[in-house]
Amino acid sequence: MRNNQLTKRSGLSIMEIYNGQIILSWIFTLQGIVNSQFTFNLTDSSSTDCSEDADLLFLIDTSRSLGLTAYQKELRFVEKVLEGYQIGSNRTKVAVITFSAGSRLEFDFNGHNSKDDVIRAIRGLSYTDGMSTTIYRALEQARREVFTPGAGDRPNVKNLAVILTDGETNPGEYDAYSLEMAKTLTRQEANQLKFHGVEVFGIGVGHRVDNVEMVGISTCNNKPADVFFMVDKSSSLGSQANFDKELSFIARFVEGFNIGQGPKDVRVGVISFSTEAKLEFGLASYGDKRSLQNALLGIEFSLGNTYTHKAFDILLNRGFSASKRPSTVPRVGVIMTDGQSTNPYKLEDVLMMVKLRGIEIFSIGFGSSDLGELNMMATVPDHTHVFVVDDVHTLDTVRDELYLEICNLIGQS
Repeated sequence: MRNNQLTKRSGLSIMEIYNGQIILSWIFTLQGIVNSQFTFNLTDSSSTDCSEDADLLFLIDTSRSLGLTAYQKELRFVEKVLEGYQIGSNRTKVAVITFSAGSRLEFDFNGHNSKDDVIRAIRGLSYTDGMSTTIYRALEQARREVFTPGAGDRPNVKNLAVILTDGETNPGEYDAYSLEMAKTLTRQEANQLKFHGVEVFGIGVGHRVDNVEMVGISTCNNKPADVFFMVDKSSSLGSQANFDKELSFIARFVEGFNIGQGPKDVRVGVISFSTEAKLEFGLASYGDKRSLQNALLGIEFSLGNTYTHKAFDILLNRGFSASKRPSTVPRVGVIMTDGQSTNPYKLEDVLMMVKLRGIEIFSIGFGSSDLGELNMMATVPDHTHVFVVDDVHTLDTVRDELYLEICNLIGQS
């Protein structure tokens, strides 16, 4: 079980790979997360040439905690990435932001039109040795000053942002934010970029990285999955406003996924439940993130009991029945509830069938939820599939951790 204190993963960072502890081919197409330890894959074994053009931004940590040696490794890493790209005004274009105490736009997409010029500029970057790690400021600058037409951003190519940092967001004395607020700002700015179509990759450097934060700000990998959220709208929630907290949680959660109907996209459906359960929309209903989020926020609250088993009935018999996807595509159900099921015996019966079908279940409890029932509903092990918070107002404290676990599951498929 997870409570509302996010834990840190002891995963391998990209710089550990760079130092040769794991051998991967140096072929870079920024394809996301590849293993359960959340090492980020910038590899494609098929070719050393990244033939797909992109507008590629690097956000490079220059803070004191990094150290000059690790900073120089960051720069060499960026050079290595660029070896696989054809750089030019009509091919891949590169921009760089550095950050520590504040952020600095070193050059935008109009700055350099050849690989030699880009690499020369990167080698000339200065190590600032700043006392803060203001990732949120770098992301905000990316949104306002880099991914814009005036900075050379193009509408017809992929937008990529790669963040290299040795640790978690830390405002230090540069900004008057608490650590919690600063980390929230980092997530919000990353979500803003993702909402506007930028794929974001967080890469940890060294052993002190907050991998939960890195995964939380990153776009999940480009593998497909089908995900259903089952949302409690029983009387104990009290109001539409409280129910909306559940819906807003989901709307923010999906920011990190490539939502769509393509073969490598994540599809999302929603089932609501109280005395009755309702399929609000299915997996094939929405082909883009904005439409999905608008539909989520339009679901209405209703009074009633907590017949959780009826939500699982719909999940089992209607949710994935028209999937038309290979059986290897992960099928995930996320149950969100604030209380004990009104009919636990029927719930046990339907859950047996759900798990026999290979559907991975995550449970989120809040308010007066029953921990034993949350554990029963979830796929084992409980410590990676069960999340408990105090109330609907604190749901966001487990968002990154749930995102990490589901990305992990998708990456293993």
